[in-house]
Amino acid sequence: MDSIERMQKVMALIEAHPEGICGHALADGCGVPWGTMKQDLKMLVSSSENTIPLYTDHDEGNDESDEGLFLPGVKWFIAAARKCYTPVHLNVREAVGVLATLDFLQEDEAVKEALRQKILSGFDLGEEETYRYIKGELAPLEPIQGKTFPIIENAIRTNKRLMISFNGRKIAVDPLGIVYYSRLRYWYLAARQGDIIKTYHLNNIQEVHETNETFVYPAGFSLKTWFGPRWGMEYGDLIGVKVRFLNRAQTWAKVRKDVAHRTSELTELEDGSLLFQDSIIGVNEFITWILGFGSAAEILEPRELRTLILERVRETLGNYTEVRETRSSAMHSSCQTRALNP
Repeated sequence: MDSIERMQKVMALIEAHPEGICGHALADGCGVPWGTMKQDLKMLVSSSENTIPLYTDHDEGNDESDEGLFLPGVKWFIAAARKCYTPVHLNVREAVGVLATLDFLQEDEAVKEALRQKILSGFDLGEEETYRYIKGELAPLEPIQGKTFPIIENAIRTNKRLMISFNGRKIAVDPLGIVYYSRLRYWYLAARQGDIIKTYHLNNIQEVHETNETFVYPAGFSLKTWFGPRWGMEYGDLIGVKVRFLNRAQTWAKVRKDVAHRTSELTELEDGSLLFQDSIIGVNEFITWILGFGSAAEILEPRELRTLILERVRETLGNYTEVRETRSSAMHSSCQTRALNP
């Protein structure tokens, strides 16, 4: 057991004994001599300017000597109101790994969700200045494989240009942020190539190297703002859309849930329908979303989008028509065969 693991056990033992536990008992519980435990306790007390809320029964006396704290018979306590604030510092990759294991814990779902939110809160994802961003709902994160992520993260912090191999091409880019798209459960690199900002699927980046060249991070750039109008990760022009939703089978509830993270405008109309208005980038992903509502959704604007929807529906109907004709032809051939071979 190394010193970090030992101190974690010390904290667990103290928390498990609200009546207090003496230094000797802590040493026995960790299987180390009192001298080693004494040094561990000194380190815990001085850690991060006393951010760990430990105190002893010695604190209630009149002896002002700190050395008196570190006697084997002194009992140790943890402040009940602050006992949960053990300072654990995880980088992004480590935190994502921890998140990936939560579903395997034999704990109540409420406990696991609380743990998940505590870990996610360390990302400061809601801050405009962050270079990490989760787009969509806070779904469970996928573990990051390989060394790509920490290299990119370091390059962003140090404003170093990257050379990446993306889909077989060598590209020099200025890394601006790392984005987790929760709907698809994929990580992306947001980077500037020349004057254009693009996203690169991390799974499609075969190699990444930090160069000696530096770049100036664009003033006022925000991943949250840049991704705001995007329906997914698709490129395209910004367009205004209006969609009317009928209230069928919890359609309204699903619409409100799906757009909760956006600045969409939702209006209940007198005819009993729900009007959705927004400005979006990413026509294909938006159309896929609309088609998921079937006949309960009708695109009102723009007309070009209505035309695209009709084309998609015709293609779908065509697929079913082809299947029906193929089956009909097969059945006809089978009947002819049986007629010729009674």
